[in-house]
Amino acid sequence: MKALVILAIALTPLSTAAATQQTELGGKVRRAGRQVVVPAGETVQGDLIASAGTVRIDGRVDGDLVASGGTVTVAGTVTGDALVAAGSTTISGQVDGDLRVGAGQARIEGRVNEDVLLGAGQATVASGSQIGGDLIFGTGRMQMDGAVAGSVLGSTGDYTRGGSVGDSERVNLAEPAGEQREPTLADRLLDVVRRYVSLLVIGVLLVWLLPRLVRGAADSARRRILPSLGFGVLGFIGVIIGLVLLLLVTILVAVVLGLLSLGSLTGITLFAGLLVAAILVFLFVLAIAFAAQAVVGLALGRLVVRGEGHSFGSTLGALAVGLLVVVLVAAIPVVGGWLEALLVLVGLGALLLMARPGRRRRQVEPMAEPGAV
Repeated sequence: MKALVILAIALTPLSTAAATQQTELGGKVRRAGRQVVVPAGETVQGDLIASAGTVRIDGRVDGDLVASGGTVTVAGTVTGDALVAAGSTTISGQVDGDLRVGAGQARIEGRVNEDVLLGAGQATVASGSQIGGDLIFGTGRMQMDGAVAGSVLGSTGDYTRGGSVGDSERVNLAEPAGEQREPTLADRLLDVVRRYVSLLVIGVLLVWLLPRLVRGAADSARRRILPSLGFGVLGFIGVIIGLVLLLLVTILVAVVLGLLSLGSLTGITLFAGLLVAAILVFLFVLAIAFAAQAVVGLALGRLVVRGEGHSFGSTLGALAVGLLVVVLVAAIPVVGGWLEALLVLVGLGALLLMARPGRRRRQVEPMAEPGAV
C-alpha cells in the first residue's frame, strides 16, 4: 500500500508535465495542452504561443504572446504585442505593445500601452483600465468606461461610454435586425425618379434601335390588350419550362457522353448548354425589366397624348408620359406590384405577338401589293 502511494506521488509531476507540452524553436516557446499556466514569478524568455482549453498568464512574457483557447486570462505582463483568440478573455495585467482580440466576450481591466483592436460579441473596457493608443472595435455590444489616450473608432449595436477619450471619437451604431429605418417620403420619391430615368433611357434606345418592333408592339398592347395579356402569361410560363428542359437535356447529353468516355465532348456540351441558358435568362430579364415596360409605356402614352403620329419626336413624348404613368402605378402601396406585373405581362405578350412569323409575313405582303402585276 505504501509502495502505491509513493508511486502515485512520484508520477504526479510527470502527469502535469504531460498535460502541458512545451517546445522551443528559434526563440519561440510553444505550450499546449488541456491547461497552460505561466505562474506568478515565472518569466518566459521570447515569444510565447499558448493553446489550450484554459490559458492563464500570471507571470511575465518577454516578447509577444499568441494565445488561443476557451478561456484566456492575462493577469501578468507581456512586454511585446498580444494576440488573443478565445471564447472569453480578460486582460487584467499589462501589455506593453498592441493588443488584438477576437472573442465572444472580451474584458480589459489592466493597461495596454499601444493600440487595441477588438472583435467581440460583447466587450468591456472597465473603469480604471488604460489604453495608451487608439481603440478600434467591431462588436455587438460595447461598454467603454476606461481611459483612451488616442482615438476611438468602432461599429457596434449598443455603445455606452463612461470613460474618457483623448482624441476623436466616432462610433457607428448598427440598426438591430427587424428594426431598420422606414424609408421616408424623400427616399421613395428618389427611388421613383431613379427608376423612371433608367426606364426612359432604355426605352429611348429601344425606340431608336428597333422602332418598328416597339411601335407595333405598343399598338398591339393598346388595341389587343386581352390577347397580349394571354400571350404574356403563356410566354412567361414557356420560357421557364424551356430553361428547365434545356438544363435537363444538357445534363442528360453530358451524362451519356461521359458514359461513352467522351470527356472532351462532355465539357463542351455542359459549357454550351449553360452559355445558351445564361443568354436566354439575360434576354428574358431584359425583356421583362425594360422592353415590356417600354412597350406598355408607349401604349399608355399614346392614350394620354392622343396622338397617332409616328415621328421620332412624338414617339419620345408619348414614351416619356407613359413611362411616368407606369412608374407611378408601380409605386402605389400594396397593389402597385400586382398592377406592374399585369402591365409587364401585357407588354411581353405584345412583343411576342409582333415576333410571330405570320405577323411578319402579313406586314411584308401589303408592301408588295403596289408593285404587283
